[in-house]
Amino acid sequence: MGIYKTTDEKIDRLTNDHISLVSLAYRGNTDSSIQYQQNDTPDGGLSETVQVSPNQTVILYDKNGTVLNPSSDIPSATIAADLKFTTKNISKIETVSIRANSGETLLYRTIIVKANFDKHIKTNIGYIRLLVNVNQLSESLSRSQVIIITTMVSFWLISLFASIYLSNWYQRPIIDAYEKQKNFVENASHELRTPLAILQNRLELLFQRPTATIIDESENISQSLTEVRNMRILTSNLLNLAKRDGGLKVEFSEVDASYFEKIFKNYELLAENSQRHFSSTVTVKGPIKIDESLIRQVLTILFDNAIKYSEPNSKIKIQVDKQGQMLTIKTLDEGFGIADADKRKIFDRFYRVDKARTRQKGGFGLGLSLAKQIIDACGGRIEVQDNQPQGTVFIIKLKV
Repeated sequence: MGIYKTTDEKIDRLTNDHISLVSLAYRGNTDSSIQYQQNDTPDGGLSETVQVSPNQTVILYDKNGTVLNPSSDIPSATIAADLKFTTKNISKIETVSIRANSGETLLYRTIIVKANFDKHIKTNIGYIRLLVNVNQLSESLSRSQVIIITTMVSFWLISLFASIYLSNWYQRPIIDAYEKQKNFVENASHELRTPLAILQNRLELLFQRPTATIIDESENISQSLTEVRNMRILTSNLLNLAKRDGGLKVEFSEVDASYFEKIFKNYELLAENSQRHFSSTVTVKGPIKIDESLIRQVLTILFDNAIKYSEPNSKIKIQVDKQGQMLTIKTLDEGFGIADADKRKIFDRFYRVDKARTRQKGGFGLGLSLAKQIIDACGGRIEVQDNQPQGTVFIIKLKV
């Protein structure tokens, strides 16, 4: 085992010097059963190349395996039971667990070697057992294992929760996109289903009266044409939204106040034909940089909504003002207004404040969604507020 590598190397060094092991056995032991005679009686001195420590114990055996030096640390009964002498494991390092005199269980690395002395040394020592206490190493290993396992479990739990969190975080935009696509398809199918059903019913009515003239069926034909126009507008808006989803290509160019004035002259004619009163103010000095076609499209969407959702003889006003680097466009009407709960949703695709009324007016809930996408692409923002005393105000802010 790697943890006992240093201890085993130390054991190998000690077992190469049997005289030092005998000297170690003599320390604290004057048992007369040990016969060891050299020129001088061992005085406890050890070889200069071998260092011993208190956690080392030496047990001496005679040639028959009888213990010659009872240990003060290890009871004789324990030596007889747990440290049975056998020549099968000579020179093999083992790990043994024994009970000490103090009552605690100690862990040792141990080895039995055959005693080998010079011929002039007279002794009854046949075998030497060296024991090195490794409790501290074992406890250190146990603590390390606990720390490693605790750390691994902690990091595993952290990584698990982090993976779940990151997975949900990364999936959120995918799920949102899927839900939007699902709603988009469902709403588009619903919007197309209605004009198709009307067309089918009107055409079936025509077949019920095959001899009728065009004048007789003018209402059915007119209604059919109306639904066809609605479908054309809807499919055109859907295509525009699909293009916008692929990414808007914004092309800025310099314009001045005349750009807005020309657009608003056309709005005056449209408002007059719709029995609305239109007015505009343009406070723009010098050139500004905008995308002409995209901003014109947004203005047309807001103006068209103001016409649709306001009563005849009501007022519609558009204000264009430039302060510093900020261009502000306000569209004010005196229409039905928008509830606070609906203000957060009117820029969603197919969302309509009053579905019955907007269907009657020919709305599909796509215009404001398209307008917001354009303004976002141009680096601006659009918001909606209440007009006083009645109506709605759309505010566009752009850096120019």
